[in-house]
Amino acid sequence: MEYLWYILAALGAGIGTGLAGLSAATVIVPILIVLCPSFSGETGAYQATAIALASDILGSAVTTTTYAKHKNIDLKRGWIMLACILTMSTVGSYVAWLAGNVVLGSFTLFLTFCIGIRFLIKPDTSRENTAARGEKLDFKGVAISLFFGLTIGFGTGFIGTGGGMMMLVVFTAFLGMELKTAVGTSTFIMTFTALIASVSHIFIHPAIVLERWNVLLICIIVATAASLISAQFANRVKSRTVGLVTGVVLTVMGAILIGLYYWK
Repeated sequence: MEYLWYILAALGAGIGTGLAGLSAATVIVPILIVLCPSFSGETGAYQATAIALASDILGSAVTTTTYAKHKNIDLKRGWIMLACILTMSTVGSYVAWLAGNVVLGSFTLFLTFCIGIRFLIKPDTSRENTAARGEKLDFKGVAISLFFGLTIGFGTGFIGTGGGMMMLVVFTAFLGMELKTAVGTSTFIMTFTALIASVSHIFIHPAIVLERWNVLLICIIVATAASLISAQFANRVKSRTVGLVTGVVLTVMGAILIGLYYWK
């Protein structure tokens, strides 16, 4: 029965990554911890976090490739976030190991649900003051990038989220990116942050590879395939459609995960 949950968790994670740059940990970690008894041990959450991060690597990479083909990446407005997140993700991984069995907090679950509602209410993020692709950051943009980059980077290593959900909010609400460009830029960053954080987790706790190689393989393959298909869909339709689908996925996903979290 656990193998069914592995597949469903990776499928949901891949769809979320392709549509909205959502981190695999948002789906995989709570499902493995709540529904899979083998992950209920002392290091279960830490292992689930590493598996989610590893699933994010290829899933984010194929998503980035698809968005790049449609010119929906803006690194000139995202490079500071990239540098900060890469720096802090390793620190977060080490602190997570010291903290013991880290479980995805209710704050992240409610945030997923609230962002889904936000996209349902306003699916099209385009606005009059949307920044042009490639436009340089002003002082305010630099300050925002530094603050959120450092905090998201630490959270990537500590909780296991690739930061995609938070980056999506920062890029669209604070840095003025259009939705598709924000998703493409966040998944590009997630590719590297997930790689660094997952390697850090495995280096600190090698049993993840030795004991959980089958779960790793299943989640990586399923999440990557789902990410590719959903990313192709997202780039062929209007931003409003992407926003609506993203809103439905995040709202339903958030509601289910909140239920699972408190049911546990």
